[in-house]
Amino acid sequence: MYRLFEVEEVIAEMDLSDIDDDIAETDEEYQIVISGWWVHIPELNLNLHEGVVCTWEEESQMFMPNFAVTVVYEASAEHQHYIYFEQDGMVITLANWLNGRVPLDVIEQMRCSICKE
Repeated sequence: MYRLFEVEEVIAEMDLSDIDDDIAETDEEYQIVISGWWVHIPELNLNLHEGVVCTWEEESQMFMPNFAVTVVYEASAEHQHYIYFEQDGMVITLANWLNGRVPLDVIEQMRCSICKE
């Protein structure tokens, strides 16, 4: 178990390249690609994925990475569809999604685990 404030640094030092990414959403103009691994926060029953928003480039005829995001999912949802995403790190994304209901210092100290399957 880790604390949320430290987990992104731990992930940055891990080799997760053997875990396939997934597509969270796609349409004609953009695509959200998320990591196949996630950070589970039991206290909130949420999963956080790192992701990339890709936009369609006419010239290359393919989706190209545009900006990084953190994507929030409910952990127990049978049909997995994200509930929020933001162009920021895990702590700030979660704080913004919670919209002040939980203080930032409490969010930073929440226990979490890195899940690979």
